[in-house]
Amino acid sequence: MSVPTNAPIVIIGGGIIGCSTLYHLAHKNVQAVLVERKQLASGTTWHAAGIVGQLRESGSQTELAKHTARLFKELEEETGQATGYKQNGTMHLALSDVRMEQLLRSHDHAERMDIESQLLSAEQAAMRWPWVDYAGVKGGFLVPSNGQVNPLDVTQALAKGAKQKGAQIVENTEVLKILTTNGKVTGVRTDAGDIATTKVLLAGGMWASRFAKAHGVTVPLHAAEHFYIVTEPVKDLPRDLPGLVVLEERTYWKEDAGKLLIGGFEARGKAWGEAGISDSFEFDELPFDMDHVEPVLETIYARMPALADMGIKTFFNGPESFTPDGKPYIGPAPEMPGLFIAAGMNSNGILNSGGVGLTMAEWMTEDMPRRGMGSLQTSRAMPYQSNAAYNAERVTESVGLHWGLHWPGRQIETARGIRRVPLHEHFEKAGAKFAERYGWEVPMYFDPQNEGWPKRASIGWQDWSKQVASEAMAAQQSAVILDQSMYAKILVAGPDAVTALNHICGAQIDVDVGTSVYTQMLNQRGGIEADVTITRIAPTRFMLVTGHPSQIRDQHWIQCHADPSWDFELIDMTSAYSLMTLHGPKSREILQAISGDDLSNGAFGFGQAIEIDIAYARCWAIRRSFLGELGFELLLPTEFTAHVYDELRRVGDPLGLQHMGMFAMNACRLEKGFRHFGHDIAEEDTPYETGLGFAVDLNKPEFVGRQPLFTQRNNYKAATPDRMIMISVVGLTQKNGPYLIHNETIWKDEKLVGYVTSGGWGHRVNAMIGLATMHRDQGVDKAWIDEGGFSVKIAGQYYEVRAQLAPLYDPKGERMRA
Repeated sequence: MSVPTNAPIVIIGGGIIGCSTLYHLAHKNVQAVLVERKQLASGTTWHAAGIVGQLRESGSQTELAKHTARLFKELEEETGQATGYKQNGTMHLALSDVRMEQLLRSHDHAERMDIESQLLSAEQAAMRWPWVDYAGVKGGFLVPSNGQVNPLDVTQALAKGAKQKGAQIVENTEVLKILTTNGKVTGVRTDAGDIATTKVLLAGGMWASRFAKAHGVTVPLHAAEHFYIVTEPVKDLPRDLPGLVVLEERTYWKEDAGKLLIGGFEARGKAWGEAGISDSFEFDELPFDMDHVEPVLETIYARMPALADMGIKTFFNGPESFTPDGKPYIGPAPEMPGLFIAAGMNSNGILNSGGVGLTMAEWMTEDMPRRGMGSLQTSRAMPYQSNAAYNAERVTESVGLHWGLHWPGRQIETARGIRRVPLHEHFEKAGAKFAERYGWEVPMYFDPQNEGWPKRASIGWQDWSKQVASEAMAAQQSAVILDQSMYAKILVAGPDAVTALNHICGAQIDVDVGTSVYTQMLNQRGGIEADVTITRIAPTRFMLVTGHPSQIRDQHWIQCHADPSWDFELIDMTSAYSLMTLHGPKSREILQAISGDDLSNGAFGFGQAIEIDIAYARCWAIRRSFLGELGFELLLPTEFTAHVYDELRRVGDPLGLQHMGMFAMNACRLEKGFRHFGHDIAEEDTPYETGLGFAVDLNKPEFVGRQPLFTQRNNYKAATPDRMIMISVVGLTQKNGPYLIHNETIWKDEKLVGYVTSGGWGHRVNAMIGLATMHRDQGVDKAWIDEGGFSVKIAGQYYEVRAQLAPLYDPKGERMRA
């Protein structure tokens, strides 16, 4: 088949994601070209279960899932192509108190997102789905507007809708290579000729990782086998039967043309295609591994004894691709300007398809999507994650991460120990309990008894809460030490370094050497793309410190928004420098004991950075604290870290120095109202809406996002309609009350006025606390907040809330400036 010589955009891959993006581009009058190696939907799309759900982890992602449901509903009428879409709903069952609480919270979240949902007793659930055994069922949760679709048909409908608007699809044609000039996309080479283009979308499903790696691009995913069974026709089976999910048993059930399709996701899956995928793969099935899937089948038959008399028509096994963290990769590829990624749907390709297609069409034509994609961005991928052995090992667990009970203590078990902070072994001896974050072994809390991670699932009081409380109180009363070396350290150096940073940051970066600036990188709408500190360590050298998930993302953002003529470079110093931090009222005394430099408040004030002697080493010390206590961040060459740690322990232990993990640090930052990028603030939020206006200098010359921020400040001089505040819940105790976590709704005068972005127990203020985003058309001002009358809905119950703009702990910041 011939290919065009040029196209505005080329899409690689004809699964439902590629076809949806083509459709949405066509509806934006962009006549893109899609190239598929075989036939449309012939990879993994065709055998998907086709369940369509809407509730996702964030408001933005839920809105995109709602778009998918609307699209499927309207697509058949638009194109005349049948899609098999039925809005028959989905029903979840809970087998434990923890899962029931999660369903209650989902019901509250659905209310905020304007999605109808119903809570059901076991008896009510049985009336809708009488074929399963309800022994042990605590209750159910029904979303009537969810549904199911025929994946092959809906893909064809999207393709037809795209072609009706002028898009072109080329099947049975293989893309051999992405063509580049000076690293930027200039075209694609196919086995039928070259296509010139400046933008390419890689939507190659389980082929995407190896293809990307061959081009120096990281897209971490791997195929795994996925199993389901289809019964013989079931007499009197309703065609509008809701889809059924029993998450704790890792199973799903749906009506399928008068039969039942029943599948599951094992706790440990089975990797497939480690040696690559055959060129001839097309609508292929894999051998059904009865031994591997037998435990899941036993669970299914135990839940539905009637299956024994129904008969099984099909034992199906087909591949699906999964990512290391269970989230898709979408957005620009940092390594290759002009290349975009939409892959790794984790068996959610159908329900993600409409929203992802819309998002990618916006990204490739408007430079950014209209909704924040947060933790789904391709730029979160780390270079090491292109390792094939890593992905093959992790995918066995990613299958289980996709389905099953999620709670804060659920730990990754595969591919562990990859990235270790310099003090890993020292902390391990001290009883550190590590969690995996982007390959890092991150110390979460310390247990002197050295017991293992708790196995008791809980979304409230945890088995480690006592240790976390001890660490938080030590920060208030004496001192704590953390190893935050997993944080990314990016050196921005060169004559135009200050120009580049001032262009993308809200704050003034042209400061004296030895000054640390807290700021946000902004997008063209004034939204927050990064939350960082930048320290000027020389006239032309700046050290940027950011969260570990943003190690690649922030470098990519700077590169994309800097003028190519500017003379500067980015050097990733994450591995070269450790970040050891010391906090608490005795931290100065401890640090001064091993340094000959003057560390008094007069000589070394808050926000300053100085290069000091420390024991027998030299390091940059920065006066900052994410805990809200007197604090010092020590940026020192990695090889000196153990020595400095030993010396700090030698002088600090007699003064009450303790170790601290990330759980306690998070509890402390919450009391101070310090925003967490990705939880409290993200691409859709501006500094003025999130209480960070102090970090914006509108007197600077033009910078990214300045004009919308200038307009927002002028239009809302009193208060913006959306504003982040602090809340504390009245009457809850640490052990017995439900916890604020995320997405709990805030009410006033029986009206929904906000939602919690992050929450938990504040050990220093002895209360259940949280950060919340509030909305009021007239502006969220202090007078309205001080009126009170707020309540928060947690798992279906209302609790009185006290709200304020100031932090709950040390509101004037006197402790950290001491």
